[in-house]
Amino acid sequence: MRFLLLDVGNTRLKWTLSDGDRLGEVAAVMHRGDPAAALRALPKLPLDAIWISNVAGEAAGKQLAAALRARYRLAPHFALVEKRRAGLTVAYRDARRLGVDRWLALLAGWRRVGGAFCVGGCGTALTFDAVDARGRHRGGIIAPGLRAAQDAVRATTRFPLRAAAAPYARGLGRDPESCVRQGALHAAAGALERLAARYAPQAPCLLTGGDAPLLRRALGRAWQLRPHLVLEGLSVLAAEEAE
Repeated sequence: MRFLLLDVGNTRLKWTLSDGDRLGEVAAVMHRGDPAAALRALPKLPLDAIWISNVAGEAAGKQLAAALRARYRLAPHFALVEKRRAGLTVAYRDARRLGVDRWLALLAGWRRVGGAFCVGGCGTALTFDAVDARGRHRGGIIAPGLRAAQDAVRATTRFPLRAAAAPYARGLGRDPESCVRQGALHAAAGALERLAARYAPQAPCLLTGGDAPLLRRALGRAWQLRPHLVLEGLSVLAAEEAE
């Protein structure tokens, strides 16, 4: 079977094709608040099903569904968080309040590891979630991502900051702009290291999201880079529902 998988985040739309086992090449585009318009970048191909992870809101979801029906003559399936699925149990009392992207990343991680693990999500927000050896989600955190952390400093301080185009580095900053940039990087990396050491000691740690490759270079322990874990989870869900 051929599935089209869409990961609609706060700033980007990512997509790939899957046969239910492996992902194809992943592409991404900035959707600028209008993910339905961004669908023009997708290829027109015969499909068996379309699955979506959407954190861009209900209105964007409705627009996406209408655009996909018009383009592919298929009604898309929107992934919805389940309290229990495939041996994974969500810690939230109201499972629906867990972000569907975090849940799909956990579903993919559980399928991949089959034991205790943790996931660091590196996107607009920085997230961390831990799962124990029995598939029980222990909970997680949500914090500012790299860009959000820098924007917060710029918005709440008085010293002048120029536009910072320099890349992230391993060390310390040597002007206000690089200090803010490096502060965001070390804060995110430090949070992930601390949380993994406390809530997933000796367990595999998976790093996903758009900033995952960048943050991986700043982390000291052996994090496994899985930048498309949400799409992997969608693939798992699509294959199970097709059975």
